[in-house]
Amino acid sequence: MRPSRREFLWTMGAAASALGLQESQDVFWTTEADADVGWAPGVENHLTSSCLICPARCGIRGRLVDGRLVRIAGNPLHPMSRGGVCPRGVAGVQTLYHPERLASPLIRVGPRGAGQWQQATPEGAIALVNQRLSELREASRPEALALLAGYCAGTMRDLWSQFLRSFGSPNYVADEYDDGTEAIMALMHGWRRRPSYDLDRAALVLSFGAPLFESWWSPLQAFTAFAGPDGEEEQRAHFIQVDTRFSRTASRSQEWVGIRPGTHAVLALGVAYVIIRDQLFNADFVAEHVSGFEDFTDASGQPHEGYHSLVTRNFRTEEVSAITGVPVERITNIARAFAEASPVHSLNVLMGSINRPGGVLFGEDPRLAPLAPPATDRTARAGLEREPIGGPLPPFGTGDGSRRFAEAVAAGATEAVDTLFLYYANPLASSTHPEVWRDALENIPFVVSFSPFLDETTRHADVVLPDLLPYERWQDAPTPPSYPYAVWGLARPLVEPHEGGTHTGDAVLTMARQLGGSLAQSLPYEDFETLLKARGRGLFDSRHGMVFGDEFERRHHRQMEERGWWLPEHSNFDDFWEDVVSRGGWTDLFHDDTDPAGLARTRSGRIDLMPAELLRVLGAEGSERRLYIDVAPDAADGPEGYPLRLIPYRVSTLASGTVALEPWLAEQPGLFPHGNWIPWIEVHPETARELGFGSGSTVWVVAPRGRYRARVKVFPGTARENVCAPYGLRHPNGEVASPLQLLDGSTDPLTGRPSWFTTFVRLERA
Repeated sequence: MRPSRREFLWTMGAAASALGLQESQDVFWTTEADADVGWAPGVENHLTSSCLICPARCGIRGRLVDGRLVRIAGNPLHPMSRGGVCPRGVAGVQTLYHPERLASPLIRVGPRGAGQWQQATPEGAIALVNQRLSELREASRPEALALLAGYCAGTMRDLWSQFLRSFGSPNYVADEYDDGTEAIMALMHGWRRRPSYDLDRAALVLSFGAPLFESWWSPLQAFTAFAGPDGEEEQRAHFIQVDTRFSRTASRSQEWVGIRPGTHAVLALGVAYVIIRDQLFNADFVAEHVSGFEDFTDASGQPHEGYHSLVTRNFRTEEVSAITGVPVERITNIARAFAEASPVHSLNVLMGSINRPGGVLFGEDPRLAPLAPPATDRTARAGLEREPIGGPLPPFGTGDGSRRFAEAVAAGATEAVDTLFLYYANPLASSTHPEVWRDALENIPFVVSFSPFLDETTRHADVVLPDLLPYERWQDAPTPPSYPYAVWGLARPLVEPHEGGTHTGDAVLTMARQLGGSLAQSLPYEDFETLLKARGRGLFDSRHGMVFGDEFERRHHRQMEERGWWLPEHSNFDDFWEDVVSRGGWTDLFHDDTDPAGLARTRSGRIDLMPAELLRVLGAEGSERRLYIDVAPDAADGPEGYPLRLIPYRVSTLASGTVALEPWLAEQPGLFPHGNWIPWIEVHPETARELGFGSGSTVWVVAPRGRYRARVKVFPGTARENVCAPYGLRHPNGEVASPLQLLDGSTDPLTGRPSWFTTFVRLERA
């Protein structure tokens, strides 16, 4: 990724200041004593891999000296990150050699949570876990096993799913953020898949609150898309950020549109109103590929209002301006800019920007070879007939399935969960309701954590089988769904594995092998490396795509595939696999934007603006809620004594929730240059003046559910009635400062997603 001209000048200015500072303070790289003793260079090596810190899965290159990892940089061959790496990726070296890393597996010997442990060997810990699993199978209770997994993509997720299925448990519980897009795509397009965004070829990007440069699916995707090669600035997308606060993403946009919380969809419909009123939409695309635009009558003879009528009758610019706080002229200008560029989701449908260059795409997964056919015996089949605990309840989405699982277990409303596996999940720190999870853990007799650190939830485990760090293990790293092309990154050991750690993938395969029967038959792999290599054969046999290459190679392969050609690079699989390992992965950068199947897979083959299933659900519940919108209540409608609205948000360095392991990340430059070690909140200058607080004041953020301490930062980029609060921060003494644990518990009735704008607070001097 190359910096923009402005970033280049800023960087050069900072470098010049740093050099001037060194000269004025007479700073040297080494002391005289070290220079006199002499210095002998070590054996240096560079290896490619993939970063597994967050969902972006960027390509990295590790610099090793005498077998130790000393630096992490970006892999320029990776098609998405293109040599970029964020501060979290760079800080991975600190995590690898962190002093608090567990040295061996642990077995609890005292009361749960008391911190009394006995060290064990990996073999001994796995044997203890398998003894418990064997007892469940012998008692015909396989459904009593559950897995709580954080973000887990690719082969590790497939491995866990295969293990649970062969064991007989339906309880795979995802503890990851559900953004609701899968439910929307299922309703409108007929398949449950998150959409991809072709930022590289977009003419205009209108982002409704998406933190593209901070904690989105892949900030590096946004960086590489908006910071194009030198001399091509006029070809970059015009970027408009609609957000409730002046964020880091907003600061990088050409236009920032401040908006009242919870009114993003209303603004989108106001933009749609202008596009429809002025006949700026793609009429041909709508006529050929879209249903529900005009008023219609369903199969039962019931008349329905179409999208055209709904928008033009209810979302005139004057009304939208009053709700959102965005001036009428601004709404009109945004609509016209969006229509001119022709690149809520319905705007893309109106402009025909679906499955088109620069628009919304539905990418394909890498064509990996499948796992061995799953085998299930009678015990497993009986367990799989049970309903998953905390399964989907809202009509169209899973929402917070982790919380529903915990509530069911805590209340004893379901048959007992005997054994819980924790895989990169720490609900006692990340959940909006940690007290529910605390009660749930008390009701689960046997808890196994695979965390390499004693986080808050792992302290309540009975067995800890610490995973290897990403720089010590094999794992695949597919890019997140936001990237429109198939990318299969590969993480491989850069250093010798830690003696006390065990690759969780290898542990699962060992458990399956020792349990025998259908589990051993379903997972017949010697180790995880062998499994990855077996899956990689599917890429070789697909006769598509390419091993990671430079810009010239990527363009060449894409152009060849666009013309219907594909040239093999390797004559045999072993050479192919060796190249995949050395270069960091495989990709297919061709997307067929002429295929009608890329638009919709509904029964009619059309994109549905007024989904029949949505109309059915709303009719069944007698709801008067209008489609597409859910406006957050005003502060006047909140509880008495809480005049300010809480706006939680994530920042880039905290996105994966483990900043406590790398405290220097709290000092990374952002919108605020000082005081990042202490958890902060952002308050408008007039609000701070009215309350008598100044920058640096320590306050209690108080809500009906609880309170936490934070430092005030007076910031004009937040609205007067809001308190903007980052989450994932801790005080130097370890005290958690989480606005998520103040949320009032409101959820969207259709998707089940937590509401982020319905909680009100007050500030008290600490």
